[in-house]
Amino acid sequence: MKKVLLASSVLALSAGFASAEITFSGSAVMGVGDNGIGDPRSILETYLTASASGETDAGLSFGFETTIATYKTDGDLNDDGTSAFISGAFGKLSMGSVAEADEVATLPDIGGLSGLGVDNIAEAFTGDSSDRETHDVNYTYSGGPLTFGASAHIGSAGEGDGYAVGVKYSFGDAYVGIGYNDDNVSAAAGTVVSLYGGGTFGAVSVKAMWSEWDPDAAGDKLNAYGVHMDYTVDALTISAQYSANDLENFAGNGHEAFGLGAAYDLGGGAKVVGGVANVTNDNLDDDTVWEMGLSFTF
Repeated sequence: MKKVLLASSVLALSAGFASAEITFSGSAVMGVGDNGIGDPRSILETYLTASASGETDAGLSFGFETTIATYKTDGDLNDDGTSAFISGAFGKLSMGSVAEADEVATLPDIGGLSGLGVDNIAEAFTGDSSDRETHDVNYTYSGGPLTFGASAHIGSAGEGDGYAVGVKYSFGDAYVGIGYNDDNVSAAAGTVVSLYGGGTFGAVSVKAMWSEWDPDAAGDKLNAYGVHMDYTVDALTISAQYSANDLENFAGNGHEAFGLGAAYDLGGGAKVVGGVANVTNDNLDDDTVWEMGLSFTF
C-alpha cells in the first residue's frame, strides 16, 4: 500500500513539471580489510544519489544533485555532497560540493572498497588536500577537446579564501592538463602548480601527475607525484600505483606508497575487488594495508 501511495505522489508531482526529471542511482561496498593500525575490520558503505534537472524556456539547463552515505562506523545518514547548477552555451556554473578546478585528472585509489590511500600521497597538495580550502563555486567550459575550469571558496568572517584554475586537452584516448591553486589558509597557505597526463592504449590505461607546493611561510618548495596503471583483459582489471611526496611522517620518513589491486566484473553492476599496499604517511611507517570484497553500482 505504501509503495502505491508513493508512486501516485510522484506521478502527481511530475504532472505539473513536464520538463523536469528526477533520477536515483546508488552504489555500495562490502568486505573486510586492515588499515595497518589495528586488527582486520569489516567494511560497509552505501551511497544513494538523487539528481533533478529541468530546462528554462530559453533553453538553459538547471538542477541539483545530492548524495546520502551510510558507513558501518556510525550508522548515520551523512551528506556526501550536495550541489546545484545552471548551464548553457556559456558553460556550467555550480555551487555547493564542487570540485577544485586544479584537479583536472585525479588518480584512482587501490582497493575498490574504502580505499587504501595510495592516491592521497600523490594528491597531497592539490584540490582541498592537506588542509587546503574546500571550494564551493565552480565554473566549467568545454569546447571540443579543450576544457577550462575555475573554482573558489567564498570566505565568511574567520575563514580564508582560495581559488583555482585548470585546463585539460584531450586528443583521441589521451590527455594532458595543468592546474593552479592558491589559498591563504594558515595551515597550508601557498600556491600549487600541477601537471597531468595519461591515456588508454589498447588494454593498458595510464594516469600520471606531479605537483609542487610553494608555501607562503618560510620553507622549501615540496613536490608530490604518482602514476597509476590498469591492464584489462576480458572481465579482469589489474592495477598498480606508485605515489610519493616530500612530507615527513612521525618517524622522519618521507611519504611513499606502492599498491596492487584487481577487479573482476561479474556483470550487472557487481564486481569482486581487492588490493594490497605498502604505505608510509602521517599515521603509518612502511606498513602493509589491504582490503577485499564486493562493490555494486545501481
